[in-house]
Amino acid sequence: MEEKPSMTSVITNPGFLNLWVNQILVQLSFNALNFALIIWVFKLTDSNIAVAMLMVAISLPAVLWGLFAGVIVDIIDRKKIIMVIDFALSLLFFSLIFLKGNLLALLGITFLINTAAQLYSPAEASAIPVIVKRKQLLSANSVFSATLYSCFLLGFGLAGPLISHLGINFIFVLGGVLLGIAFLLSLSFPSIKTVAGKEEEKLIKVLSGKHYVKLWSFGISEIKETIRLIRGKLPVLTSIAILAGVQMIIGTMAVLSPGFLEKSLQIKATDASYVLIIPLGLGIVIGGLLLGKFGQGLIRRRLVSRSILLGGLLLFSVGIAPLISPAIRYFHAPRPPLSKVLVAGSFLIGIILVSVLIPSQTVLQENTPEEDRGKVFAVLGVAMAGLSLGPVLLSGLLADLFGTTPIFIGLGSTVILAGLFGLKPSLFFKKEHLSYRVREFLGLGHWEGK
Repeated sequence: MEEKPSMTSVITNPGFLNLWVNQILVQLSFNALNFALIIWVFKLTDSNIAVAMLMVAISLPAVLWGLFAGVIVDIIDRKKIIMVIDFALSLLFFSLIFLKGNLLALLGITFLINTAAQLYSPAEASAIPVIVKRKQLLSANSVFSATLYSCFLLGFGLAGPLISHLGINFIFVLGGVLLGIAFLLSLSFPSIKTVAGKEEEKLIKVLSGKHYVKLWSFGISEIKETIRLIRGKLPVLTSIAILAGVQMIIGTMAVLSPGFLEKSLQIKATDASYVLIIPLGLGIVIGGLLLGKFGQGLIRRRLVSRSILLGGLLLFSVGIAPLISPAIRYFHAPRPPLSKVLVAGSFLIGIILVSVLIPSQTVLQENTPEEDRGKVFAVLGVAMAGLSLGPVLLSGLLADLFGTTPIFIGLGSTVILAGLFGLKPSLFFKKEHLSYRVREFLGLGHWEGK
């Protein structure tokens, strides 16, 4: 009788263990660096627009290379990709020690690091089926997914305290050393190649003929094909709009948070690890567990709309907090410390994020053909990153001109309206202004009085 695959059997697989440790080292370094650079750039420039430019440098590689990364990975030996990226990232981390005082250099290195990340993730994920047995795939992917989120929390959570106690250079040195170890581990990887498909062969011809202008045509054709796949599918379009909106809000909050913490709340930006990141992560984990256990019977549209509405109210409350706090001081009623309020708010936002993201992604998965799902999600990733660039830059500019408070208030108000529209669209549109199909999607009862 064949033994059932277990988590232990997967982890004790030498090839998988090597790849898994490589993932841990790279993801910890990568996430700690992104958090550290957000804090460092704000301290270096005292400017929200500079932080916004950093966020653009983080997101732009996804826009430029997101459509090609998966195809490029399929035509090159994954072992070579992982080796080169580990080595290059280690050098880039060490270079930050000497270039950390130059904003343009920081932006350029950040762009290069996140470009490498665009290739690393698909190379790593596509290597798993080659290294483990088919029956071990579910367990292997579960380990990798759990590690991905854990490294995000650990990287962002530890970066703040490390910067406070050991300085920014410690992050660069530690990351460089960890990536150097990852490179040494990658030397023992097996060669990981696959047979090129139609899309890969098309890209090989473009690259081998050095017809780089045709890359643009290749990207446009991929986008057009994806648009054809999702055209007329209202649930899919709505899910994409929601996911892109979440990406934009996360980017905007990353830009505003350092200035808001230090200038409006008089909290050190490095303490964001304690009051924002760790509670947010716990909220995501607990929210995901609750949703997995009790979410099957819930109506997704209502769950998402209510979550969006609650998220908007929280963002609005964050915006008005500095305005009402002077008045509250005149009341003698006991008040909880501001840090505890932020921890609770961050925890709630984590639950809200899960309640919006998981149902939206599920709807997207259910309404796209299996053979085209990867393509749809690749274009979605590009769209999400691209649509967030403008608002992120604008939020940084407006925050420098008017402060972070009005931005949070405006953002919260917009999100509240979006949540209200999902819950009660009849408040915004009369019955005759919307087609039957749209009203059916939103719930006919809003106009029928049911």
